[in-house]
Amino acid sequence: MKKHLLIAAGLLTSAFSFSQFTQGDEPSIGTGTTLYVIDSMAPSYDAVIGAGVEWDYSTYGGYDGESRNLTILDPAGTVYAADYPSATAALDIQSFLMNFTSSTASERTGHGFVYIDADIGEVVVVFDTDEAIQYQYPFDLGDSFTDAFEGTATYNVGMPTTSAASGELTATVDGEGTLKLADGNDFTNVMRYKLSDSTVVEDVPLIGNVTLKRTQYEYYDLANTTMPIFVFTHVEIAELGTSFDLVMSSVEPSGTVGVEENLLSNAVVYPNPASDVINISLKNELVNTEVSIVDAMGRVVLNQSIDSDFVSLDVADLEDGIYFVKISNGDVVETKTVVIK
Repeated sequence: MKKHLLIAAGLLTSAFSFSQFTQGDEPSIGTGTTLYVIDSMAPSYDAVIGAGVEWDYSTYGGYDGESRNLTILDPAGTVYAADYPSATAALDIQSFLMNFTSSTASERTGHGFVYIDADIGEVVVVFDTDEAIQYQYPFDLGDSFTDAFEGTATYNVGMPTTSAASGELTATVDGEGTLKLADGNDFTNVMRYKLSDSTVVEDVPLIGNVTLKRTQYEYYDLANTTMPIFVFTHVEIAELGTSFDLVMSSVEPSGTVGVEENLLSNAVVYPNPASDVINISLKNELVNTEVSIVDAMGRVVLNQSIDSDFVSLDVADLEDGIYFVKISNGDVVETKTVVIK
């Protein structure tokens, strides 16, 4: 197992040391919470680190009550039990990600994850060759390490496929301070856990190697709950033209984000895979909306305006492969991935 301790924090005064992560802080099976999806344009505050800092998300609106349930499941009771036989807990982020783990008094181990994408479906990643260490206990402000992992990824791009997968992660507790959420809800004594990982899935049909990059910030008020009270996740799959932020708060904002951004995020592109036509359905009619289909080389192969809440595009003449459907309205752009076969 490749592990490198990068930083052992000991330079900070105890006046700012609020807590530390231990095995006792892990949520038990059945624990759950609801987080509300807020403006995806909210900043990550990547550079706001250290002791006594402030992260201010108080002015960012939500998406009309859109939320995700976070639940700790028993892996044996999930449909993925056979894929993760050594896991003892699974963190399920509704309709997004399921992370399978086990732990000891000295570390928490990741056995893999299931990533759920609206365009490409489920990607089941299993670290059965080299597992991923996610926490080293006790884990305190300034502590950081890297770890390599290796296994397989199973997915469906026109047909069920299993490929070799490997990568590396860096985990750190990079900040302690005050988290300001909507409508005057301030949380002090908050610790931020940052996880950055990069997973390479080899020899994906029609594409080649695909790299899934994720940076996730989890905010914890350990004095009151073992579940995160705020999560900022950035996911990027460059080869598929996918890049997005999912920002979730334990406080539902009274304000909402712009209408165009909300409507485009709910756009549906089907069927997928497609052969003759691609249908695009919007929740409501938007004016000045453009649709472009871009191939894997970045070339625009089709461009059309949308003047209603539905359009059907003829793709019968396109070559087989992966394409990106870009829907834009002003400065707001939503990208979907589709397979032509």
